[in-house]
Amino acid sequence: MGLFRSIAVIAVVTLTGLVYVHQQVELVKLSYSIETKEKKLKVLLDHKERLNYNIDNLEAPARLEKILMSKNIDVGFPGKHNVVKIAKATAGNAEDHLRSSGIDRRFNPLGIVDFLSPRAEAQARER
Repeated sequence: MGLFRSIAVIAVVTLTGLVYVHQQVELVKLSYSIETKEKKLKVLLDHKERLNYNIDNLEAPARLEKILMSKNIDVGFPGKHNVVKIAKATAGNAEDHLRSSGIDRRFNPLGIVDFLSPRAEAQARER
């Protein structure tokens, strides 16, 4: 009985020691993981700040003005010959407008299997 009790006590002490060491090892692993993620977060935040600075700098009106002046680009309001007006199509008139421009939608009952066949490239019609 004394031998069994001694072996049981040694087994419990060993098991307790193994659990404690395992917890400490996991704690160290977790600490390293947190440290690497914090470093990565710091690098990403610094990178974000640099990108925000670059965006602000690139969009700055003074910088754009310097670039335009250095390349001798004259920016002004467009003249009448530079403006193209496009007529708006109404909702009821849209189908007729598409037909008149050469774009026609026809009902295709086999349209659900179109993904099985290759599509042809669009070609311009001559009028």
